Amino acid sequence: MGKPIERDFTQELGILKHFPYLGAACIVPQTMVTSADANGRKIVKGGTPFPSNDESCVGYLLNDVDVTMGDAPGTYVYAGDIDNAKLTKNGVTVEETAKAKTPRVTFFD
Repeated sequence: MGKPIERDFTQELGILKHFPYLGAACIVPQTMVTSADANGRKIVKGGTPFPSNDESCVGYLLNDVDVTMGDAPGTYVYAGDIDNAKLTKNGVTVEETAKAKTPRVTFFD
């Protein structure tokens, strides 16, 4: 007999508070992650400022992006409503300089 089929029906932790949002496709570089998780995977968490957490920020990653095998495609939000509680749960903190550079993004508690 073969291996049983396993399916995961859980939903990713989204960062949005309300819909709709405006986003753009991007390539997430492997250099955005500093350490691997317990399984050796390199994951850039959803809500991470893209491309960096400073005045060059253009948006925030919509979902987690796995960059274990190298740079990977992702989506960043440049206009919309983001839930701060979901960012905190994901372990992401956003600097005030990054927030100032994205005036079309509103953060809710």
